[in-house]
Amino acid sequence: MKISKILAGMSAMALAASMMTIGASAAITNANFNDGNDYCYDVFAAVGADKAATITSVRAKLSFKSIDALNASGAGGGFITSSDGNNWKSTEFGNDGAEKPITFVVDEASATATMEKTLTEADKFIGKGDDALSYAQVVFQSWWGDFAVDNVACYDAAGELVCSVTGDGIDLYKAPEKGGNTVDLSEYKKQTNVTLNGEGKSVSDSGKVRINIKHPWVADATFNLVDDWSVFAGADAVAITVDISNVTDAFTAYPCFSAGIEGGIGYWEASDNNPAVTVNADGTYTFIAKFPSALEMDEKNMFIDVNTDLAGTDGEDPAVKMAVKSIVVLNKSDVEPTSSEESADSTESTDSKDSKTDSAESTTNSTNSAATSSKAANNASNTNPSTGAAALAAVGVALAGAAVVATKKRK
Repeated sequence: MKISKILAGMSAMALAASMMTIGASAAITNANFNDGNDYCYDVFAAVGADKAATITSVRAKLSFKSIDALNASGAGGGFITSSDGNNWKSTEFGNDGAEKPITFVVDEASATATMEKTLTEADKFIGKGDDALSYAQVVFQSWWGDFAVDNVACYDAAGELVCSVTGDGIDLYKAPEKGGNTVDLSEYKKQTNVTLNGEGKSVSDSGKVRINIKHPWVADATFNLVDDWSVFAGADAVAITVDISNVTDAFTAYPCFSAGIEGGIGYWEASDNNPAVTVNADGTYTFIAKFPSALEMDEKNMFIDVNTDLAGTDGEDPAVKMAVKSIVVLNKSDVEPTSSEESADSTESTDSKDSKTDSAESTTNSTNSAATSSKAANNASNTNPSTGAAALAAVGVALAGAAVVATKKRK
């Protein structure tokens, strides 16, 4: 009797000692659940009822056969904590973009991922009613994709490791920062999508990275993304949406806009009318250029790009890639704007008596406009040396003015 009592006491002490240590002997099994499609970790067998009841979060590490397969089909299923008192409490998990309550974070270099389930009162390992906890399991159901569960680690409220399959904790991968922004365009009742002939590309110009949208002095199609620019006439604003990728360090970007006419819009630096946007990660970014009045412009000489403060080397393709996804012409009113030419024609037809005076004034104005435009072109050339053919635009303005005078005289 004494020997048996001593042996029984020794067994009890050994069991108690095992309960105090972090359980590492219990393995993940997937032979007894759903024909091998589910993975089960027996927490009760690893640490017993008392320690299982202290668990407030569970982490898991997954592995994949290939990142290509994961990117193609994704993966996911059910993340379950089950015990007497909650009986198969499941939370859905999946890859980024699957829009599940739990999203695992992937490390592509190792083809692995980590995730965590924070246990609510309904998720915790508890007994049923007055009955003590008799089982506690973590189960992973595979619903789509191909993955394996490499480790499961359980933590208490203090963040201390209670138990794990391998004996090691799981450091969660940091989710990559998501880029992109949103711009409220609700004040614009009329929004016209502009037809694009391409997406353009990022280039380095004057030591800075940018993407050209309308470049009047370069014939390259990737610098001129719209065939019909007349849709911009009368706009109150323009929204440009750009996909930006390969971002490693944050930078700012903003739209530049020139109407191409004397006294017209000329946004060359960021302002309240063309605010800068912080590009912090890969994503889709929207830029807006607002005009103080309905836009008047010269289709041939107008200029648009999205410029950045990101350093680049002229003549070399930047590492950061940019692609224009959409351009939207914005109007606060949904009433069609009346063009300045139609207003001029209407005035002439109703008041032909003043036509000669108008013609004389036009001659004077066109001469002054040509001289001023030439000066503006020189200034533009000094501001943007890479666009040196701006002086040719002044000649175009002068000729256009002369043509208007000649037309009115023939009338």
